Parts: sequence; structure tokens; C-alpha cells
Amino acid sequence: MNIFDIIEELNADNGANYKLDVLRKHKDNELLQRVLKMTYDSCTFTYGVTMKNVTYNESCYVEDWSLTQAMDSLENNFVTRKFTGNAALSAIARILSGLTVNECEVFKKIITRDLRINMGRSQINKVFKNLIVKPVYMRCGTYNDKSKKKFAPLASYIELKADGTYREFQVSNGKVACQSRSGEDYNYPDINEKLLSKPDGVHFGECTVYRDGILLPRGEGNGILMKSELPEDCMVAFDTWDFVTLEEYNRVATRDDNNKKQKGLTPFHIRRKRVKSFFPSYLANPLFNPVRHIESHPVCSASEALTYVAAWMEAGLEGGVWKERGGMFMDGTSAQQLKLKLEIDVEVRVTGFKEGTVGTAREATFGSMTFTTDDGKIQGAVSGFSNPQLIDFNSRREEIIGKIMTVTCNDITQARGNTFWALSHPRFIEFRSDRDDTDTFERAQGSKEMAMMVGDI
Repeated sequence: MNIFDIIEELNADNGANYKLDVLRKHKDNELLQRVLKMTYDSCTFTYGVTMKNVTYNESCYVEDWSLTQAMDSLENNFVTRKFTGNAALSAIARILSGLTVNECEVFKKIITRDLRINMGRSQINKVFKNLIVKPVYMRCGTYNDKSKKKFAPLASYIELKADGTYREFQVSNGKVACQSRSGEDYNYPDINEKLLSKPDGVHFGECTVYRDGILLPRGEGNGILMKSELPEDCMVAFDTWDFVTLEEYNRVATRDDNNKKQKGLTPFHIRRKRVKSFFPSYLANPLFNPVRHIESHPVCSASEALTYVAAWMEAGLEGGVWKERGGMFMDGTSAQQLKLKLEIDVEVRVTGFKEGTVGTAREATFGSMTFTTDDGKIQGAVSGFSNPQLIDFNSRREEIIGKIMTVTCNDITQARGNTFWALSHPRFIEFRSDRDDTDTFERAQGSKEMAMMVGDI
């Protein structure tokens, strides 16, 4: 069976178990494994080109290409950046013009990093173990009864949880490379210029968008960051909270002789001091200082930390991150940095659209989006869209189905007789191009416990 037909088979049913069974059926198909890896493994494969600016003649077969040859060219000429700019666009157009209609569709999906099969990295790796490489990412733990007992509050720090999109910038040998949490490449020349003067290493933080000097709301700003071109009246700022050397980053990215993860060797208070010595204060004007260290304050207790968090949330910001003085850089969820916030954010996958009620304004667009977590334990529908969003999302239904989005809610409940859980008063926040898997029910419940306990401090 060819790749196009396997994709069609995967989409015959939206059930997670069905999709896993289809992958298991084709587990010996080496070309399928390669297609999955070259589509979803952004750590190993980046192409430096998108389909947005590619034009080609679908009826003009310049050459006779196979999908395998097209992927060979991607790997040998685009990953290596042998082809860049207009030369890359022309090469992609030539390949597309030489493929069959079905293989052309598969190749375009590889370039756009989405086979439209409604599966994420973790699900694919259940069948093809470790096929899709997971980028190094230190995520925050949740504040709850268990985590607070292990946390060392003395001389700790409370840090603003930025309302932006995660980015990490690696400086090495006079070059700057930026990637998202999922490993996708981005380029911000103004930020790169500032970072080139700093020592080699990796800077971690969040990018936000300003229009005419004013910070845009999270949803709007992150929507702009997902686009390939920045509007002329907007600029991107990078608020950074951490820095590690290349040696320390590579240590964390590799496992020891016993195949166990390794932590860094430099405590957070030293890394924080480096960041503050590299960049101006968070109070600096982003128009002249596109890279700043994020706002943070020394604290010694949860109640002291919450004082800052409450003030930030009162100002409409997202919350805070409470960090131990001796916290070490690592890959995975750190018990030495905990999220403090008073709402519950849950990452879910879009599964479809509910039509708007006949005779209302929503009849022309849609009423709500349906969603689920990848474990199927949380399901529901979300609204709360602006009129421009309703029009935009309605025009891109096929593209949006399968995407990860952030939904905020006040509670997680289970109605009598239901086998699944629901989010209370869910509101749409944003799509997450930097994630390819959802929260689990257990992690969502952990976020709920954290929100409830913080409110009782």
C-alpha cells in the first residue's frame, strides 16, 4: 500500500486506538517510518522553506520524480541548506511538478510538517519507538500538596509567566538558531543581532509581539508569531529567563551510560545572574531593547510569591513561576520550578466544528469547536471567539481540525453517567503550533489542584 493510501486509511476513523492499529499494521513499512520522521521530527529535519511562496504547474511534469527521490532531495539539499532562498523555492516547485498527484500531496504535507492524520509524536512513538525525537524542554511542575513538600522556598525566586510563545535561541560559532518547543525553526533578525554579542550557549524565554509600542494580548500576539511574515507595524521582543552553556545543554540532551537522563551542573541562581548581566531590565523599552531579562523577585515563602502573582494577574497577565535557588537545568518536568496561577489551562486537540444555530449570526460561521485530550478522558466544545476569529477559523476548518489549542477553564467535572470529563466554562485562548500532543487527564487534574491550592494560601 502506498503512503497516500495509508494516510487515507488512518483518516477513515478518528479513534485513537484505530489509528494506532493502522500504524501497527504497517509497522514494517520503512517508507512510512521515513515519512513520519521527516514530517514530525523537527529536531533532526528542518528545511528552511514553506509552501506559502511556492508556485508550480501541476500539469507540467518537468521530471519524473518518486516520493523517495523527493525526500532524498529534501534531506540532502534542504536540511544541509545547500538550497536556500529563491533557489530552494524553485527546487521545491520542480519536485512538485514531477510527482504524481497523490505523492505531490504527501510531499507538501511533509514540508508543512503535518500529514493531517490527527496524531502526535507520543502516539507515533508508541508504535515506532523513539522514531520522533523529542526536543530538550524543561517544563514547570504544578503546585500541589506533594510538590510543595519537596520545594525549597528559602531564597527562591518568583518569576513572571510571560504571555507569549516559548522560543530558545542557540548561539554557536557566530551564528544564531531559534526554535520552538517542538523544534520548528524561526528567524528574528533583531533578536539574533543582540544575541550574537553574547557567549556561545542557549537562551530560553518567550517571544511577545508589540504593535506601535504596545504589548498585544496573548492570543493575538501568538497568532502573529505563528505567521511567516511580521506585519510592518509590529515588532517581536524576547524576554529571557535562563541561559546554559552548549556543554551543559548537550549534557542534558544525552543519556548517561545507564541510559538515564542527566541534569545540568549549574544552579539556577548562578544562571539567573548570568541572564541579568547579559541583558537590560524587563522595564527597558522593547523598541530599543528587543531582548530583556524577565521580571523576577527573591521570595522565601508561597504566600510571598503569591503576592506578586496576584498583582500580575490583576494586571491581566498569566501568573508566575516559582523557582528554587538551586534548581538544575533538565529535560522534562522539573519539581524545582512550579507554576502559580488561579485559572486552569488545558491543551486539547480540535476534533471538529458544531454548526451555528439557524437564524442567528453564528449560522454563517460555526457555534463551537469540539475537542478532546489524546487519552480521550476529557472531551467537550469551546466557544468565546471574536468575530474575526469566527470568520478566519470557519474558512480553515480542514486545516484546524487536529491542531492543539489552549483552553482555559474554571473546573474539571464529570457528569453522572459520563465516561469522560468536561471543562467548566471553557474559553479559547490560542492554537499551539509548538505542541504536537495534548495534556493528559492526570496533568489537567494536577493543574486544577495547583490552582485550588494557590487560592487557599
